[in-house]
Amino acid sequence: MTLPVTTRGWNPWRELVELQEEVNRLFSQALSPAGSSALFEGDFVPPVDVLRDNEKFIVRADLPGLKKEDVEISILNNRLFIRGTKKEETDVKQGDYHRRERVFGSFERVIEFPNPVDPEKITATFTDGVLEIHAPIREEAKPRQIAIEVK
Repeated sequence: MTLPVTTRGWNPWRELVELQEEVNRLFSQALSPAGSSALFEGDFVPPVDVLRDNEKFIVRADLPGLKKEDVEISILNNRLFIRGTKKEETDVKQGDYHRRERVFGSFERVIEFPNPVDPEKITATFTDGVLEIHAPIREEAKPRQIAIEVK
């Protein structure tokens, strides 16, 4: 696989900055009254895969137990936001839990695409608890071959 040459280049500090932002977010949640209990009880964080080919990015998120009405997708500045709420079951009439491992609550996943995508052409499907989003890469960001002329 060949990587396209860009004028921006690779920023070696970007991953470090993203890590710092994530640590700041975790501390912010832990210190807020609403976030402190969720941090210790466990947050619902759906696993996400991001694939790329020459035409598009494909994002797959496992959202078991959710309906399409429970999920919201938006894009801003080449960042894809997946938000939703996994509602706690309220049908337990009597008795206490012997074991409780499943987590519930609101979630947000943010995926920053390394290449510009076309927000008007993004599509999403939701099948058997798996959200799949197709984000086409803008034409000007797609790699292309350049012929070498011999003189």
